[in-house]
Amino acid sequence: MTGPVEAKRSRKAEAAQDRRLAILSAAEALFAERGYSGVSVRDIAGAAKVPLALVGYHFGRKEDLFSAVFAHRSGYVTERIDRIAAVDISGANPHAVEDLVRAWAEPVIRLREAGADAFSLLVARTAWDPGPEASAIIERVYDRLAHSLIDAMMQALPGRSRETMVWGYEYALGALLMHVADRRVERLSEGRAQSGDPRMCAFFVHMIAALFRALPAAGDEAVLREG
Repeated sequence: MTGPVEAKRSRKAEAAQDRRLAILSAAEALFAERGYSGVSVRDIAGAAKVPLALVGYHFGRKEDLFSAVFAHRSGYVTERIDRIAAVDISGANPHAVEDLVRAWAEPVIRLREAGADAFSLLVARTAWDPGPEASAIIERVYDRLAHSLIDAMMQALPGRSRETMVWGYEYALGALLMHVADRRVERLSEGRAQSGDPRMCAFFVHMIAALFRALPAAGDEAVLREG
């Protein structure tokens, strides 16, 4: 049976966790909207409705809080790496390329369904305009993810050079970031389409798989460069 002292400690711990999550949520939204340099710790404290000192108590410096936002969402990166590793790329699977693209992209596209719109926008902003803090996170977290897809694609599509496959990855990444973050599609479609629409996942997989399959074999890249 829980006594009054233990119950009080439990309530205090829950309140502390609630405040911590409020700070993370506010930081995520503000960093997504304004970028790292456009947000102060005071802004975050105000949005989270907590004392300024509490932000430092829980997270330390602003750059530490920025890293903590990504660490809080790290499960979706791990999921993507695990799903890529689970795809059959032995040669017996005719849909290996599509399966790899889906494993890599679907968790990002589904972020909207999970109520993580702000984080998907933050990831896009971080990739488009990386400052020193963002570059460190990309190198530490997302390069490992990139290598996992590139390595798997080179086995699923033998005969391509790594240089060519890296370019394919960069084009695919650009498409994914635009899919989840760009609002222009809503204007151009006159409201018929929405950015980040998870129902378009199958279409995205089809298009990006075609991109990877269209990459030239090693030795043929020069022809494309010459036009």
